[in-house]
This record gives sequence, structure tokens and C-alpha cells, in this order.
Amino acid sequence: MDPSVNLRQEQQVDLVDANPTLSGSGSNSEVDAAGFSEEEGSGILAIPTAKLYSMNGAKRGKVLIFNHKTFDNRSCPVRTGTDKDVERLYHTLPRLGFQKEDIEVYKNKSSGEINGIAKNLKNNADLEISDCLVVVILTHGNENDKLMANDKEYHLYEFIENFNPTSLNSMTGKPKLFIIQACRGKKVDHGVNLMAYSAGNQANSQTEIRPYPQFPDLFVVQSSHHGHIAFRNEKGSWLIQDLCNAIYSCDLETDSIYDILTETNDAVSQRLSEAKGCRDKKQIASIYSTLTKKLYFKPSK
Repeated sequence: MDPSVNLRQEQQVDLVDANPTLSGSGSNSEVDAAGFSEEEGSGILAIPTAKLYSMNGAKRGKVLIFNHKTFDNRSCPVRTGTDKDVERLYHTLPRLGFQKEDIEVYKNKSSGEINGIAKNLKNNADLEISDCLVVVILTHGNENDKLMANDKEYHLYEFIENFNPTSLNSMTGKPKLFIIQACRGKKVDHGVNLMAYSAGNQANSQTEIRPYPQFPDLFVVQSSHHGHIAFRNEKGSWLIQDLCNAIYSCDLETDSIYDILTETNDAVSQRLSEAKGCRDKKQIASIYSTLTKKLYFKPSK
């Protein structure tokens, strides 16, 4: 694969990752909350006090990609182009230090299977020696951070509860990245016309025991602003393709995860949709972070 490929000039018809059957008050679907918020107790855990996340473990980490192309619910359209996203991620993430054998792709899984895969991570010995964890979800979505599994909806942040310190002790104090390509509602970003102009030309290793929050060290990237649709075409989604472009072009020695996502957002913001009924419409990704340290993907030494 040519890493320098630039997809901003593509002419393919854009699609949206909204789920037309699960919006509004008339929906018969229910969020599968059962099992996603199981509380397994709490405790005091040992965590490093450095200002940078340690990225010198025996493994950079594990990547889980949940790729949804088809659905049991026939009213959910096939997600054309999603396999291109998976292919691009598979070839791009090794630049951040992830080994290809640590990238696992799960196709068209049910909500129960997705939840089971997440819960089984507590038995994964590799996470003990890993720097971080990445979870990618490619699917249809709806308002209030609902995501579509093969069979029914589930809630993103209830799913994320599987990764808190009491549920996944091996990842305590380590960054956990969630990349979500899915609509977040039915709103369309029409854009605004603005006048454009140019303006001017390791930290200490001491360890201590202290209480820790339940939801720290999370970095959640979602493909659109709250309530808005997200675009995709036969060459992949705007978010994933521009994220991969940014990873290839970044300087891993000096660019943090925020720099990479800022570059991604800039690229996404410059696109214009070719989607039927949404021609020339815009999109902007959003970031939710509870990171407590700076995160760089510098090559391991």
C-alpha cells in the first residue's frame, strides 16, 4: 500500500454511518445495557507518577478492530468501504509501534460477542507487558453515543466500562484509545462561509500508592460532532483515512496524540460530501480525553 496516498480529492459517492431504523421515538430497539456496567469492586492500585506515559514496554500494545459491514437487521445498509478502513489501519498502526500480530479484526459481531471479547481481555497476559490498548469500532450509530452491533444497539460508554481499572487491572495507568467511526445522530453540518486570511509569516520514576479514578487514561475519538452524521465512501471513511494520513506524516519524536488528531481534524474539515442529499456538506471529528499524562508514540529504544 502506498503510504503517501491522499484521499482528499476523491470523487466517490459519500455515504453516512447513520442507522435509519434506530432514530426517533418510534424505534423498537432497546440499548443493551445488561452486562456492560458490571461493577467488580474497587481498590487502591499502584500507578506511575511520571508526566509522560511509559511507552517502552515489551509490547506497544494490542489493537481490537470491530468491523461491521453487514447486519442481521436488513434495514441497516451495507457499510461500503469499511474494509478499506481496516486495510489502511492494518498497514498504518505498525508505524506507531504496534505489531501486526497484535492487531485483531472482528467482523460483524453481535453485542454479546463484543462484550465478551472485551471482558476476556482481563485474561490476556500480553496486556501486562503492553504500553497501551487501542479499540476501533466501525459501524452505524445514532444519538446519545449508541452503536450498532450485528444484532442490536449498545452504548459506547457502557462498553468502555469494561476497560476501567477494576475491570481490566492490567491496563491501570496505561492509555486506552477508542476510535469510533459512526454517526452520532441525523444532523448535517452545512458549514459556514468565512473570510480566510494569513496571520503573520523522563520524568521521575518514583512510585506511590494512592486512590485512582474509575475512568482515567481514556482517549476517545468520534468521527463527528455530537448529534451529527459521519461520511464514508467506497475508499473508506473520512476519519479513518485522514487519521492514517496524519500518522504517516507526523514526527513521532515530537508529535503527541493531540498533534496527530489535530492534523486529522484539519484534513476532515476540508472535505466536501458527495453523498446523495448531503452534497457539499461538512464534518468535524471530536475528542474526549481523560488522559493524565502526555502521550507520544516514539519508537521503542
